[in-house]
Amino acid sequence: MTAFAQHRATVESFVDCMHGGADKDALARVLAENVVLISPLSDEPLTGREAVTAAIQGVAAVATDLTYKEVLSGETHHAAFFRLQIEDTAVNGMDYILLDAEGKIAELTIFWRPLPSAVEMQGHLAPLAGMQPWELRTNGE
Repeated sequence: MTAFAQHRATVESFVDCMHGGADKDALARVLAENVVLISPLSDEPLTGREAVTAAIQGVAAVATDLTYKEVLSGETHHAAFFRLQIEDTAVNGMDYILLDAEGKIAELTIFWRPLPSAVEMQGHLAPLAGMQPWELRTNGE
């Protein structure tokens, strides 16, 4: 018999929150205090509920379309498949989610495809999340 990760309701609440515009209080209910966000916005992870909430809200504020299509559950993690559009740039993505023992999101890793669109999107969104785009740092700026 296959065992599935606990607390799927947390992930479903996160998805509902994102569909509703990423309300700060709703995010606080599902994110652990020391949550870690690993994303294509920066090559450095963001740590802490306040920083991660601000980054998520920055993205949600400029998204013209953010639609989660499916939540998948495995033995240790959950994943949520989404489509995100900002202006003329669209990406498909996956939130890979690890929950802590209390059922809060402890780690959120975001993957985006296709790569050219993801690079363009990263340049738009990194400053909104308080990050320097990784593209600029690799060019020595």
